[in-house]
Order: sequence, then C-alpha cells, then structure tokens
Amino acid sequence: MRRGQAITALAALAVSLTACGSTQTPPGGSGAGGLSAKNADNSASMALYISNRDDLGWFVTDGDGLPLYRFDKDTPKPSKSNCEGECAKTWKPVPADKPVMATGVDPISMGVLTRPDGTKQLTIAGFPQYTYAEDKAAGDLKGQGKGGTWWVTAPNGAKITGGKAQNNSKSSGTPGTSPSPSAGQTPSSAPTSGAPGY
Repeated sequence: MRRGQAITALAALAVSLTACGSTQTPPGGSGAGGLSAKNADNSASMALYISNRDDLGWFVTDGDGLPLYRFDKDTPKPSKSNCEGECAKTWKPVPADKPVMATGVDPISMGVLTRPDGTKQLTIAGFPQYTYAEDKAAGDLKGQGKGGTWWVTAPNGAKITGGKAQNNSKSSGTPGTSPSPSAGQTPSSAPTSGAPGY
C-alpha cells in the first residue's frame, strides 16, 4: 500500500509542476531578462551541395538542387570564361558575390573569377561554373553533354563526361562528407552520409 501511495504522490507532484511551469515565461520569451535566439540568416551566403546518380556518380549542385556545369572552352589557369553575351543567358554564370557554404565540395578548389562586366563568378579547380537555363527543378540535367562541351562538375572540379569511371571521390570507397564553409561561415545542415568528402 505504501508503494502505491508513493507513486500516486509522485504523479500528482509531476502534474502540479507541469501546470505551474506552463504559466511562466520561458527563456527566450517576451519576459524581461529572457534569452532570445534568432534563426540563422542564410541569405548572406551561397550553398553548394553534392548529389549522386548511378550513371554519373557525385556532382555539384546549387542550393536549389540544380547541377553546376563547366565549359570545355573555358580555361582554368588563369581562370577565364569564354561564355559571354547570348551564351551567358543560356548558361548562367554562378555568382560568387557571397561567401560559399559548401558541403562535400573541396574548399581548396573553390575560387572567384571577375568577368568582363565586373561580376564575380564561382570557379572550381579554376573552371568557371554555370547553371543551365533549361534545368528547372532539382534533378534536371538537360545541359549534360550539350554541344560536346558542357559537363556537370564533380566535387573536385573534374568534368563528368560519362559513367562512374570518371568518378570524383578521392578513394575507392564512399567516404564521409564534412561541411566546408568558406569565409568562416558555419554550415546550416549536417552532411549527407555516404558522400565523398574533402
């Protein structure tokens, strides 16, 4: 009988404490002296991720899941874009006017190119990066192989022209990913498991 009474008393105490706690202003609330936290503002940075397809292996995408491409007529050393005018309307230069938060992309390989019009363009392994105007949704790869000169970009900056034979991981297995923020930024999400990392 004593044990049953003790359990009943503990249950009543727990209900009482819960009821009392619900009327107080929690830390971070509107009460004076409460701590407040703000959601991370990711608008001041650009996100890069990696994606994987059986026919291509790992490749780089922007924050919307659109693949990044490189152009065979561009040069990496020094970085130079040969896609201007009408070309740049179809193949949109990936801007580099914000710090990059990259997950799965080799941070040492990322750079910035100043285009003739003064805008900044992201480079990976020296090659200017682009998105394709016909890619509208995550997973689209309509620009892959266009004109025999446009190719999706691997995480290490290599072009992917075919199957996994040109895969881009640094080992034969599937290493883990580590976020690689540029300019001191902190990544907003945990890395995807099983992705190649640097």
